[in-house]
Amino acid sequence: MSATFLALYRGESVSTAKLLAVTAEPEMVRDFASRLLKEPEAEEDVVSLELARGRRRALELVQRGG
Repeated sequence: MSATFLALYRGESVSTAKLLAVTAEPEMVRDFASRLLKEPEAEEDVVSLELARGRRRALELVQRGG
C-alpha cells in the first residue's frame, strides 16, 4: 500500500532548503492536488508535455482519493 503526502521546505535553493512540515492528511493532500490542477499546462516541448500530462493524471487520482 502506498501513501500520498505533502512536504514543505524553505531555503535559498533546493539543495539548501530545510524541511518545515510533512502531512499525509487526506483532505490537505487532495486540496493541494486540486489547486495544482487549476494551473494551466505551459509546456511546449513534446517530452516535457507528456511528463506534465502524467503528473496531471496522478494529481487527478490523488484529488479523487485514489
